[in-house]
Amino acid sequence: MIRRTLRVFSVTLTVCASLSAMEYSTTSNWLVDLNATPMQMEAIQKQFRGFDTAMIEVGYRYEAIKKAVQMGNYLLASYHWDKIKIAIDNGAIRRPARKLSAEIFFLEKIYPQFRNALHTNNNTKINEVFEQIKLSCNTCHSDQKVGFIVIK
Repeated sequence: MIRRTLRVFSVTLTVCASLSAMEYSTTSNWLVDLNATPMQMEAIQKQFRGFDTAMIEVGYRYEAIKKAVQMGNYLLASYHWDKIKIAIDNGAIRRPARKLSAEIFFLEKIYPQFRNALHTNNNTKINEVFEQIKLSCNTCHSDQKVGFIVIK
């Protein structure tokens, strides 16, 4: 246990030293620009974690959408809706076992439905489809054995 802790600490220090020694990247390729070793990439990969971190972003943006819809700010809701798709796509890259459920319960049906509803600016339609999002999310959570995570 102590060896593992020391190894993780050593890797973390190596990554931090490498990051502080390099110039600040202003490109979208900040991770590629690191010129990292496999050990550094392993440490970075560990920091990104799995689908759970994608779901943290999804939860934040879901709440932002809820508020935006209540205010009638459908452009803001649409912005966050698009970002939710990106978060889920990225999560599926990190955890491919979650991809099929994400596609079935979110990406293939409810995602385009709500996106289209937002473009109508029809408050009734938007609220109707928004209610369906909860069901879709909760069904996916049950399918992935995390049914104790309930969207309300």
